[in-house]
Amino acid sequence: MAAAKAAATTSSRPKNGSGGGIEVNLTLYVLVLLAIMACSLFVGLQETFPELTSESLSQSASTASDRFKIVRDAFLVSESETKKEVKDDVDVDVNVVSFDPTAAAAGEHLLVDIEGIEADFLDSESRLAQAMITTAKEAGLEMLSYHCHSLEPKGVSCVGVLLESHISFHTWPDEGVITLDLYVTTVSTNTEQQAKQKPLVPEVLEIIKQQFGVKNDDAPAPRPLNARWSHEFRGFETLATTAAQLNDGIHLAGSDLSLWVLSPLEMHTKNLIFSGWTQSNQRVDIWDVVEVTDTPSRKDIIDHGLKEGDFRLYTPELVTPNRLIFLNGQVEVSMAAETVFYESTVHPAMFAHKNPQTVAILAGPVGLGSGLIREILKHDTITSLTAWHTNAQLVEEIVPTHLSALDDCQFLVGRADQCSKDPLVNLKYYGEENFSDVISSTDDLFSQQQQDLIFILDFESILKTTTESSPLSFSQILQGLLVNGLTDEGILLIPCGNAAAIHDPRPDLGEHARREQLFLALEALPEVATILVYEEAHTGHLEPESYILVCKHVSCRQRWYARSDQVEYQIYDRLVRTTAITDKHGTTEKSLALSYFDGITQRSYQWPKKGWETVYCRREPKPWECDYIMLNQKQGFYDIDVEDSSDSDFRVETIRTKEDVVQETRVFAKDDIPKGSYIMAEDLANSLMVTDRNLEGLNNNTLLAAASASSSEDSGGGGGATIIEDLLEFFDQHGHASIMEGSEQHYVEVGGTALIRRTSDPLEGNLEPWVPRRHAPKPKFSPVYERHRMSMDVFMVARRDIAEGEEIVMFKDMWTTPTVA
Repeated sequence: MAAAKAAATTSSRPKNGSGGGIEVNLTLYVLVLLAIMACSLFVGLQETFPELTSESLSQSASTASDRFKIVRDAFLVSESETKKEVKDDVDVDVNVVSFDPTAAAAGEHLLVDIEGIEADFLDSESRLAQAMITTAKEAGLEMLSYHCHSLEPKGVSCVGVLLESHISFHTWPDEGVITLDLYVTTVSTNTEQQAKQKPLVPEVLEIIKQQFGVKNDDAPAPRPLNARWSHEFRGFETLATTAAQLNDGIHLAGSDLSLWVLSPLEMHTKNLIFSGWTQSNQRVDIWDVVEVTDTPSRKDIIDHGLKEGDFRLYTPELVTPNRLIFLNGQVEVSMAAETVFYESTVHPAMFAHKNPQTVAILAGPVGLGSGLIREILKHDTITSLTAWHTNAQLVEEIVPTHLSALDDCQFLVGRADQCSKDPLVNLKYYGEENFSDVISSTDDLFSQQQQDLIFILDFESILKTTTESSPLSFSQILQGLLVNGLTDEGILLIPCGNAAAIHDPRPDLGEHARREQLFLALEALPEVATILVYEEAHTGHLEPESYILVCKHVSCRQRWYARSDQVEYQIYDRLVRTTAITDKHGTTEKSLALSYFDGITQRSYQWPKKGWETVYCRREPKPWECDYIMLNQKQGFYDIDVEDSSDSDFRVETIRTKEDVVQETRVFAKDDIPKGSYIMAEDLANSLMVTDRNLEGLNNNTLLAAASASSSEDSGGGGGATIIEDLLEFFDQHGHASIMEGSEQHYVEVGGTALIRRTSDPLEGNLEPWVPRRHAPKPKFSPVYERHRMSMDVFMVARRDIAEGEEIVMFKDMWTTPTVA
């Protein structure tokens, strides 16, 4: 080591090989350098292989080729001795095991960066070498050899060759930093030997921190130790390595655990809170993480008393870690967004039911129902809540200990402090291996009581059950849930993974093919009235989370499409009251029952995003309504202008009585209008939308006005009722119900189309709805209908060619009668 450092000094080569040196004659310099290298090589060979002397070489070999063979043979003969002479001043275990060629061509790579380390330690070859050797030994790895080199003026680089692969690092003493990487492969299929090798995360990672994390306490302004690390799987995995990684608690590349926690290096904090297998054979991993780009939240600023100008407002130093929960390697909940996740899962379905009293949760092998219990208990209509889980340990031990916010109902008046302990809650458990029996026996599952709502958190497991062990088909199980499990107006809510995207393939292909199986099974069931989809992008997952809402009765549509103010009132009217909360600073604030969901949020769920429509229209055969996504730009558009007849495509004639009262209006074409052309589209786009409740209220007003007039002799006040009655008559003549059954919406023509003469003869009419009214029932699931329901309700086209001067006539039941061919 001293010689290495002296050589580095005399060469005047700066650290890390940057420029410098003394100017000399280049040719002479090269010749001298080659001579020194040749002498050094020969001396080194003689030290390592004493049998190689100048006499033996000259006697035994007359050519350069022969000499090479002698040197090569000496290396081969002395191979074991060379390995033993790696270092004299450190203890290296040289019991080498053979490499198994049948082992998987894959490995694990751990990168570790640590700052805040003692400078002297980072500049000591011997201490660093010993730390490297101890790390390998405690990790159950075989160190074959290593080489360390001190750099000038400071720093050390080391590489250790392991039977399993390598360990290497470089240090910056003045900065207190070391960057290290460790790569290991599976060198043997022998389980006993594999058992000696500890998992890189978390065990070997902690060993590295202990061996290399020497604190820099003597520095004038010591920096706290901070480690950043990344774990990756390398090579090409097999089923065997997959099983081994799962058993070690390190999940596969591509899993959420790998993608969110293990792989990213640029993380300020990654702390393991809990990792292990539960009694029901479910893997649970809980991590606290802070990203390097995170900055303090509002709560962090208040808790730490941060003021304007404090640099910590722009750093992750005081950020409260986000706790992530992984079940079998897949992220279940991000605690920073858990209120959004659970509120968007529960409340859209709850408010789609007029009076939910009995609710059930089927968590399945994957799924955490604790947060759902909290949200459901916020509804004061609930009389019974049954939650089925496969994992009692997760619900009753891990959640209260590490995820207590999910089970906290202290702020809800009339509920138990711990949600799962509320008298309305009935927790039931079944082993994962019994899931198929439970889900297949819906008549037993809900024999005591049918449910108004059922939340299924793991439809993938139901589908897997039907393909592996259940005698029932997927459709039969779903039918059992709907018939045996739900009341007549019951609702089924199923989270179904990442939302559809416009670049997704045909729905029965690719990663979402199972979801398409679910849709097709539901659509085929006679018990299903309508199927709605929605998505939420702020649940803490990398992609928007999507949900399927299944209704047994079309009346759920009216509540699903409620205006935002109507939803706001339902929230006020139905949710339980809350208590005030006092924080640690003594500040008391009124707690809100909901943090995220409100009327506007529900409004955003009412229209499926474009991805759902795009993927749906890739079905084969293509659904017919997909031809009506947009108005056809190739067709003509003919509009009316009652104020400027010169700019109008139609001529209006008025028929008056002798008293000059308008008796009737008629509309005529000023030009030839081809079949399929859009008629008065601009006016129809401004149609007035009213609901059944609006009409009911107006009718009630006429009754009240009539009653008031009859009870007052001098009121003479029938005028108000007469106006309303005239309005209702106009609605009846020029309005029509939406084609979306159950929406309870009506569209009233208030533009030029109200001037068109109505006829009771369907053949006399020369107009028809843009979207044909068909004899067959409309699809139970159609993102096209949901997205374009208003356009499909109001626009109309020419049913045939209309000649110049011909009257425009509308069949009075055109909007509700199947289109005439």
